[in-house]
Formats: sequence, C-alpha cells, structure tokens
Amino acid sequence: MTDARLLTIDTGYLRPELAACYLRVQGGEAAVIETNTARAAPRVLAALEAAGVRREQVRWGIVTHAHLDHAGGAAALLRALPAATLVAHPRAARHLVDPERLVASATKVYGPDAFEAIYGSVDPVPADRVRTVEDGEAIDLGSARMAFLHTPGHARHHLVAHDPACDT
Repeated sequence: MTDARLLTIDTGYLRPELAACYLRVQGGEAAVIETNTARAAPRVLAALEAAGVRREQVRWGIVTHAHLDHAGGAAALLRALPAATLVAHPRAARHLVDPERLVASATKVYGPDAFEAIYGSVDPVPADRVRTVEDGEAIDLGSARMAFLHTPGHARHHLVAHDPACDT
C-alpha cells in the first residue's frame, strides 16, 4: 500500500450512484473523505478490504461539512477505524460532537420513520477524536500533504481538501 491512490466509493445513499465518499491512500496510510450516513459504513469498510487497506491504516476521516448526508455516519465509521481522527471545519466540529440539533432538525423535516430509513443512527463523535483545521492548514497522509481551505457557500462550515498528489 505505498502507491498513491484515490478510489471512489458509492455510498448507496438513497439510490446507487447518487453520493460517494473517497478513499485516499498514500505511503502506508489512508484517509476516508466524507462519511455519508451510518448506513454507508459497511460499504466503506468493504471498500477498504477490497483495496487491501487495513482498518488500522486509516489515519484520517475527513468531512467537508456537517450535513448528515456527508457526516452523519462519522461516529459509526470511527468506531470501526481505531486509529482514525476526524478532520472538520471548526464550526462543524461542535455538530459532530453533539449532533442533537442536526438530528432534531432533520427529523422535523422528514419525520421519524423516514429519518431512520435515510440516516439510521447519528451518534456523537468523541471530542478527542476530532481535529479542526484552520483555513490553509495542512495535514500529512503518508508522504502526501493535504491542505484545507475554508469555502463557505453550501454551508458556512464548509471546507475542501486540496491534495496536490492527486492533481491531474
């Protein structure tokens, strides 16, 4: 697992090929970008196995923002990835550690039955497993360096990860 790879994983959100997360592999380490919902966790774990990535090699979970279709499964995925730390925008982190307001809002919109069918369980992420990144801050992934840019728009707490090793 030393080659640089970026793999797309269909999360199965609502229907096939609607939403994806990404597996970035570099130098013996991996990152999962976006966690989708708790219902996607088995698909992500199966994709890791298919790619030959051990769960212990996943160093980072990265969410672009705290909306449930992007980050609702963060806690479920982190439970299965013992060495992973979740990377998030500072404004998103509090919603990941305490998702009560997000869950209440989405439940009000969809109703409890539809919410359960779409999102499953949305559990809190342990605060000690969350790392916030400031605008322009970078983290290492194996021999790669990923930089984060705050990009408010879709959400005030939105960020993007720029990975020069994946530029084409």
